[in-house]
Amino acid sequence: MSVTVIKMELKFCEASWINSAYNSKKNPLSESETSTGSISPIIEAFLKHEVDRYQRNKKTRYNPTIEVETDLLYNTNISPLYSEEEVNARIKEAKDNLCQELIKSTEETLKTIKQQKDIEYNQIKIDMANWSTKLFELTLKKLI
Repeated sequence: MSVTVIKMELKFCEASWINSAYNSKKNPLSESETSTGSISPIIEAFLKHEVDRYQRNKKTRYNPTIEVETDLLYNTNISPLYSEEEVNARIKEAKDNLCQELIKSTEETLKTIKQQKDIEYNQIKIDMANWSTKLFELTLKKLI
């Protein structure tokens, strides 16, 4: 049979199974009817197929197996590339370099912030001086 025919049969099986499930709620099969095999062989084959597929998926999903060759893990003698002192020295050097970079970038950031605040401060001083001069002149005009 062609693939499309098989797919169509499966769709019909699904539709008939849904209809029979719906009808079985209204008119459930008696024990004698179920034991005599009154279920359609197509539906039975479809249900077996679905159960098998579910079991295969469940097995691979819940029982993943990882095969590891233990001979390779235990029989190899790999010598470390660096001694512990060399590793610690490299870590300390990297940490010191990072600290120096952090200090430099922080100093530069603070320097630019200070320059901006100094400019703002000087502008405020100039504005206040202008404002006080105008206020003084205005008061003098009122008094004269």
